Amino acid sequence: MFNIAYYQDLRAAGASSALIRESLECCLLKLGRGVYSVIRRCVNARHLMYAQFIDDDEWIRYHEEQAERGQQARDPALQARYREHLNRLRILSYPSYRSGDAVWGISAAYLHRIRMFDVPRGPITVINPRDSSRTAEIERRRRPTCDDVEMHEGAVTTTAARTAVDLISLLGPAAGFAAMEQVLRRHLLGEDEDLIFRLGYPPQLMDDVPGAVDELFAGPLSRMTRGSVRAKKLAKLVSPLSESYAESRTSLLLHQLGLHEFVQQVTVFDGRKQLTRLDFLLKGPSRLDSADGDGSLPAARGPGARGEPRVALYVDGTQKYADGGFDTMNKESRQHNRLLAMGYKVIRFKFNEVMSLFTFRQKLFSQAPELKQLCDRHLLL
Repeated sequence: MFNIAYYQDLRAAGASSALIRESLECCLLKLGRGVYSVIRRCVNARHLMYAQFIDDDEWIRYHEEQAERGQQARDPALQARYREHLNRLRILSYPSYRSGDAVWGISAAYLHRIRMFDVPRGPITVINPRDSSRTAEIERRRRPTCDDVEMHEGAVTTTAARTAVDLISLLGPAAGFAAMEQVLRRHLLGEDEDLIFRLGYPPQLMDDVPGAVDELFAGPLSRMTRGSVRAKKLAKLVSPLSESYAESRTSLLLHQLGLHEFVQQVTVFDGRKQLTRLDFLLKGPSRLDSADGDGSLPAARGPGARGEPRVALYVDGTQKYADGGFDTMNKESRQHNRLLAMGYKVIRFKFNEVMSLFTFRQKLFSQAPELKQLCDRHLLL
C-alpha cells in the first residue's frame, strides 16, 4: 500500500543515487532514511522505472488532485492531516525494527490516530526490554513490553489506552487528558463521527463511563512507575462528550478553575424547534430576577428552573468557517441573539484561547464574573 519503495529496491531497478535525489522534486516522496513513496505516474522517461512500485492508485490520484487544486497549500487542516498520515507511513514502513521493539509514545499516538497539537517531527519512538539507543531515525528506551502492547496495522505498539496515559508525561497533562478522552470516546461510541452526529448520544452513555474508564485505564495506571497520581486524577474526569481536541482542553481548564459543574453537548430548544447545541453549559449562582429559557438538558442536572442564569460556552475551530463561509457565520449570529433573548450568557472561545489557562480564565471571568463564586476544589496537576 501507498507505493512504498526502499532504497535497495530502487537501486536494483536501475535508479542511481543521483536519480533518486532528482526524483524527490518530482514523483518520489521521502518518508525516512532509505524509505520512499511513489506519488505520481511520471512522464519523465528517466523516472518510468518507478511505475513498477505503484500498488495503490488511490494514493496517486490523491496527489494528482491536490496538485491540481492546490488545496494543501491553502488549508492548514489538510496540511496537518497529511503530515500525520506521512508520520504513520514512516513508522509503519521503517525497515530496521529489532526483536522486542514496540512503538510507544508520540509514534504510537500517530498509529492510533490520537489527535495532538503542534508536535514537532522527531525520531520514531520505541521501547525494548533489552536495548536503549538513539539515532536520527529511531529512539529506543529500555522498558518492559510484555503488558499493554498489541499488534496494530502490522506494527507492535502500545495499546491506545497506554499510549494516551504515556502522553501525560511526554506532552503534558492537557495533551494526555485530550488523548484519554479520545480513546474513551472511540471505545464507547466508535470512530465514525458522522454516524455519531446522525444518531446522537445514547441516553445511558454517561452511566457507562465509570466501567469503561476502569476497563481501559486501570491496568495501564497500575503499571506506571511514575506519574500515576496525576494520571489517576485525570482518569476520574475524562468524558466521551468532547468532540475535539479543543473541547477536551476546555473541559480540563474548567476543572483546573474549580468549575466542575458543567454539562457538555447540550441541545437547546426554542419552543419545539431545536435551536442549537452548546459545547458547554455552566450554571451560575441563583438570581431571582433572571429570565426563563427552554434548554433541553440531561435529567440528572438541568438548569431550567427560574432564577438560574446559564453560561454557554462555544469552542470554535476555524475550519467550519472556511467550509461554510458567511452562511455559517450568519446562522451562528442568529442563534447567538436568540440565546441571549432566552436568558443565556454566551461566550465563544477561539482555539488559541483554550491553549492557555491564563488567557482562558481572563476571558471567562471578564464576561461571566458571577462564575468566580462557584470555583471550588481547583484541580492541581
